[in-house]
Amino acid sequence: MTTQIQPDALDFDNQVFDIAFHPSENIIATGLITGEVFCHRYDNNENINILSIRPHNKSCRGLEFSHDGAALFSVSKDRSIQVINLETGETLVKKVDSHDYPIYCILRLNETTLATGDDNGIIKLWDIRNGNEIMEYSEHQDFISDFAFRSDTRTLLSTSGDGTLSIYDIRRPNLIAMSDNQDDELLSVTIVKDERKAVVGTQEGIINLFTWNNWGDTSDRIVGHPQSIDTLVKINEDLVCTGSSDGIIRLIGILPNKFLGVIGDHEDFPIECLKLSHDNNLLASCSHDNTVKFWDIRYIYDEDEDEGEGEEDEKKSDKDDENMDLDMDEKSRGNKNKSKEQTLDSEINSFFADL
Repeated sequence: MTTQIQPDALDFDNQVFDIAFHPSENIIATGLITGEVFCHRYDNNENINILSIRPHNKSCRGLEFSHDGAALFSVSKDRSIQVINLETGETLVKKVDSHDYPIYCILRLNETTLATGDDNGIIKLWDIRNGNEIMEYSEHQDFISDFAFRSDTRTLLSTSGDGTLSIYDIRRPNLIAMSDNQDDELLSVTIVKDERKAVVGTQEGIINLFTWNNWGDTSDRIVGHPQSIDTLVKINEDLVCTGSSDGIIRLIGILPNKFLGVIGDHEDFPIECLKLSHDNNLLASCSHDNTVKFWDIRYIYDEDEDEGEGEEDEKKSDKDDENMDLDMDEKSRGNKNKSKEQTLDSEINSFFADL
C-alpha cells in the first residue's frame, strides 16, 4: 500500500494566476495578481518558502522553469519577460515591451526555445541562448489561451479566445493548419493517445477532440461539464484532468470517453491552473480562493495498472477457452477563460544578451 503524499495547501493574500513545478526537485512556483512570484519547497511535513520577489508591476500571468530548473521564466500583463535565478532570487534579465499587448501565457518548448502568447493573438518564439525573437505568428484574432507542444515533429498547438485551434511547425514561418471556428472560446489544450489526439477545453464546458492532421473540425466531443474548462493536464495517454470554473477537478477518460471521478475541488471558486509534478505523483491546482492545493494521484496509476492486469487475465482466459472450444467468440476490449491574470551561467547570462 502506497503512503499518501499530500502537502498542505499554500495560502496567499492575493489571487494566484499560474503555477509551475520544478523539473526535478520538490519545488513549486506561483505567480500572483500583484506581480509577486513565490517558490516553495514542499513535502508532507512543511512547505518552506525559498523565494519571494516582485519582478512585475502588474499581474504575473505565466511561469516556466528552465530545463535544468536553475532559473524561472515569468511573463506579465506589463508585457515583460523576466529570468529569475532560483538560488539567489536575483532578476537576471528583464526584457520589457517584449509584446505590444499584455502577455497571456508561456510554454518552454525545449532547452532552447520559449513560446509566449498575448492578449491580441500574437505568438512569439524566443531563442533562450541569445534572447533573439525567432518567429512571430499572427493568425489569431483574440487572446492566446494555451499551448501544447509535440517535440518529435516540433509542432506547436495554440488555442484562442477567437474559437480556433492553430498548428505550427516552429521551424517554419507559416501556419500549417487552423481549425474551423468552433463558435466558442477555446481555453485549454493537451495532446494524448500517443500524439494522435488533441484535447481542447471550451468556454461552454465541452471537450473537443481533434485527430492529428485532420484539423478542420472536431472528431468527437465530450459533454457534461456545467461550466467552462479553463485548464487541462495530461495524466497519461488515456487520461486527462480538467479544471472548471465550477471549482471541481475531474478525471476524464479519452476514447473511450468517460467521466471517471472527482480529484478534488476549491469549493465554488474557479480552477485557474492545473500542473503535474516532476515525478507525476502530485497534481497541483490554483484557484480564485488564493490557494494552491496538492492532490496525491498515485492511486490513478495503481487502478490503471490493475485494470491492465485484469485485461491480461481476461485475454489469457479467453485463449484457454478458445483451445477448449474453437467456436467461442473472441472477447473484444472494451473514455481558460480570460480571467487568467495569469546550465545557469552559460544559458541564463546569455539569455537576452542583446539587451
